[in-house]
Amino acid sequence: VSFLIFNITKREIMMKLLLVLFLIVFFSFNSFANEIIVKVSLSPAGSFEAKSLKLKGEVKKIDKKFIADQLWVKTEELKTGIDLRDEHFHKYLNYEKNAKIFFSEVVAENGVGSGNLTVNEVKKNIKFTYKMINNKKLEAIFKVKPTDFNLKEARYMEIGVEDEVVIVVTLDL
Repeated sequence: VSFLIFNITKREIMMKLLLVLFLIVFFSFNSFANEIIVKVSLSPAGSFEAKSLKLKGEVKKIDKKFIADQLWVKTEELKTGIDLRDEHFHKYLNYEKNAKIFFSEVVAENGVGSGNLTVNEVKKNIKFTYKMINNKKLEAIFKVKPTDFNLKEARYMEIGVEDEVVIVVTLDL
C-alpha cells in the first residue's frame, strides 16, 4: 500500500512539474511576442482581423522617448483565420511584389508618435497614439486608408473593404 501511495505522489509531482513547465513556456512565448492586428471593416456589414505574432524589429527607450529604426512583418504572415480570405488579403496587399510591410523612423513620446508606413511601395507618414500596457510592453494604435497606399478596391461576392483600417501594434521594450 505504501508503494502505491509513493507512486501516486511521485506521479502527481511529475504532473505538477510538467504543468509548471508548460505555463512557463506558454507565458514566455506570449509575453515576449511583438504583435500586429489589422482590423478591417466590411461593407455593407461585417469585419475581420488579420494578425501576426511575427512583427520584427526593436523599440528602444531613450529618456522619455521610444524610437524604432524599422519594424516589419511579412505580408503572408498576417492571418485572418480563413485560408481563402488570407489568400485574397495577401493578393490585395500585392504580396508577390511587396513581401513586407515596413514601419520606419518611429519616434514616440507622451502618448503620441509618428513614423513612416510603407505598404505596396508607397511610404506615408503616420501619426499614432500609444499607451503602456506594463513597464515592458506598449500598445500603439493608428488608422490608415488603403487607397492612400494605391491598393485596389477589395471586393468579393458583393462585400467590400471600407477605406479605413485600424492597426494595433503591441511591442516589447
